[in-house]
Amino acid sequence: MALPGEGYGIKMKEFLVKLGKIDRRVIYLLVILAVVIPLIVKIRLPIFISRETNGVYTIIEHCPEDKIVLLDCTWDAGNRGENWPQTEAVMVHLMRKGIKFAIMSRIPQGTGFGREIAEKVAKKYGKKYGIDWCNLGYLPGEAAMIQALAKDIKGVVKKDIKGTPLDSIPMMQGIEDIHDISLVCGIAYWPSEDWLRFVQGVYGTNVAFCSSAIVSSAMYPFLDSGQLCGLLVGVRGAAEYERLLGTEELGTELIVPQSMVHLLIVVLIVLANIGFWAERREKKEERRGIRDEGGETGK
Repeated sequence: MALPGEGYGIKMKEFLVKLGKIDRRVIYLLVILAVVIPLIVKIRLPIFISRETNGVYTIIEHCPEDKIVLLDCTWDAGNRGENWPQTEAVMVHLMRKGIKFAIMSRIPQGTGFGREIAEKVAKKYGKKYGIDWCNLGYLPGEAAMIQALAKDIKGVVKKDIKGTPLDSIPMMQGIEDIHDISLVCGIAYWPSEDWLRFVQGVYGTNVAFCSSAIVSSAMYPFLDSGQLCGLLVGVRGAAEYERLLGTEELGTELIVPQSMVHLLIVVLIVLANIGFWAERREKKEERRGIRDEGGETGK
């Protein structure tokens, strides 16, 4: 005869074991819901400003108006989810402050995305191409290009992306070398460390990075050493920057579903471990029962 509560205990064990064997289709459905629901129902999470994000904001706040900022927009559609809101947030800050900036890219696709965002932000703040911002286009060459650009900008870039000579662009008049650039901001899946080697290390120019979250851990040694003045980490960095600017754009919109999926992953890991623990304990009890039965039979 079953003891009181024994049936409940058996059912609980079975339930705990099932937790570690959730059908993958259920997991996919939960992930979809965690992404879609926050996009439909407006949910706002508290956003705390990290020191790395604050570093980018602070350095732009102190950029002089007689120099320009160089934005290295080396990203494509594959990393649009993270680099787009980062680029937009930085451009909003620059245009608000009235700081002129030039866009360039080390891959062909990056110039188009940079131009699209700049035109969107410029329309909002009443800024004009050639006066407040310009696009230098695709600049191949990696380290060699960066070294040459630091010494002679107009020697490397003869014309902008529209084919206009740099001397004919109002904001580029008087801009000759790296000493006329107050900040280089590398925006990419993995920003080029050549900016640190050949620009920050040689000339002392301020350099900030906006990177994908998955590779950001490799950037922190440069941040801690002072080589990087700031770092935007994935969507989180974009959302934090928007909070500093008092805006709610793509970064703020994407941080909620991202956080929900991260929370879901943590919960699933906990449930899987509970299920594994319950199954392991059940097997131990079965083996113990078999040994006990064997001993009684031997008697």
